[in-house]
Amino acid sequence: MEENIYSEIKTVTLKRFKVARYVIISPNPEQNVISYMDNWAKRSGLLDFPNYEPKRIGWDFPFVTKEQQEKFGLRGYVSAYVIPEDFEPKCCGAEMAYIQEDTYATLTIKDPHSDSCKIIPHAYQLLLSFAKTKSWENRLAFEEEYEKDGVHYMDVYVPYQ
Repeated sequence: MEENIYSEIKTVTLKRFKVARYVIISPNPEQNVISYMDNWAKRSGLLDFPNYEPKRIGWDFPFVTKEQQEKFGLRGYVSAYVIPEDFEPKCCGAEMAYIQEDTYATLTIKDPHSDSCKIIPHAYQLLLSFAKTKSWENRLAFEEEYEKDGVHYMDVYVPYQ
């Protein structure tokens, strides 16, 4: 694994923000729920909201039983669009929620899907070692994917201390 695919770790404080989110439990939850939320964003009018720049984040959904995991190979994943405070969706199908202000340890991964099963978990290991998170209550680790100059990136966020 090339170490230069990871940026330096830094800390950032993110102000409280509003999201529309949905969870899917399946053998391939990331692909399933991202597709669902992309469709929801179109139907809800979010993508037509004036001056809206789409921003989608996601995180593992930890409330999958051991039987679901072992017997059926199921995992859970949440996909969420960061939405404007005054956005009102034209349809149901996503839960509106707030992510509270918090400080995060973060890093950027260049081309995270060149070996997703190794690169992304390693990024979380690096961040967890750095962050030394004492309490996870009402806190969230998440990732954001985006394209820049034709290159795919992922920013990973873990609560800091």
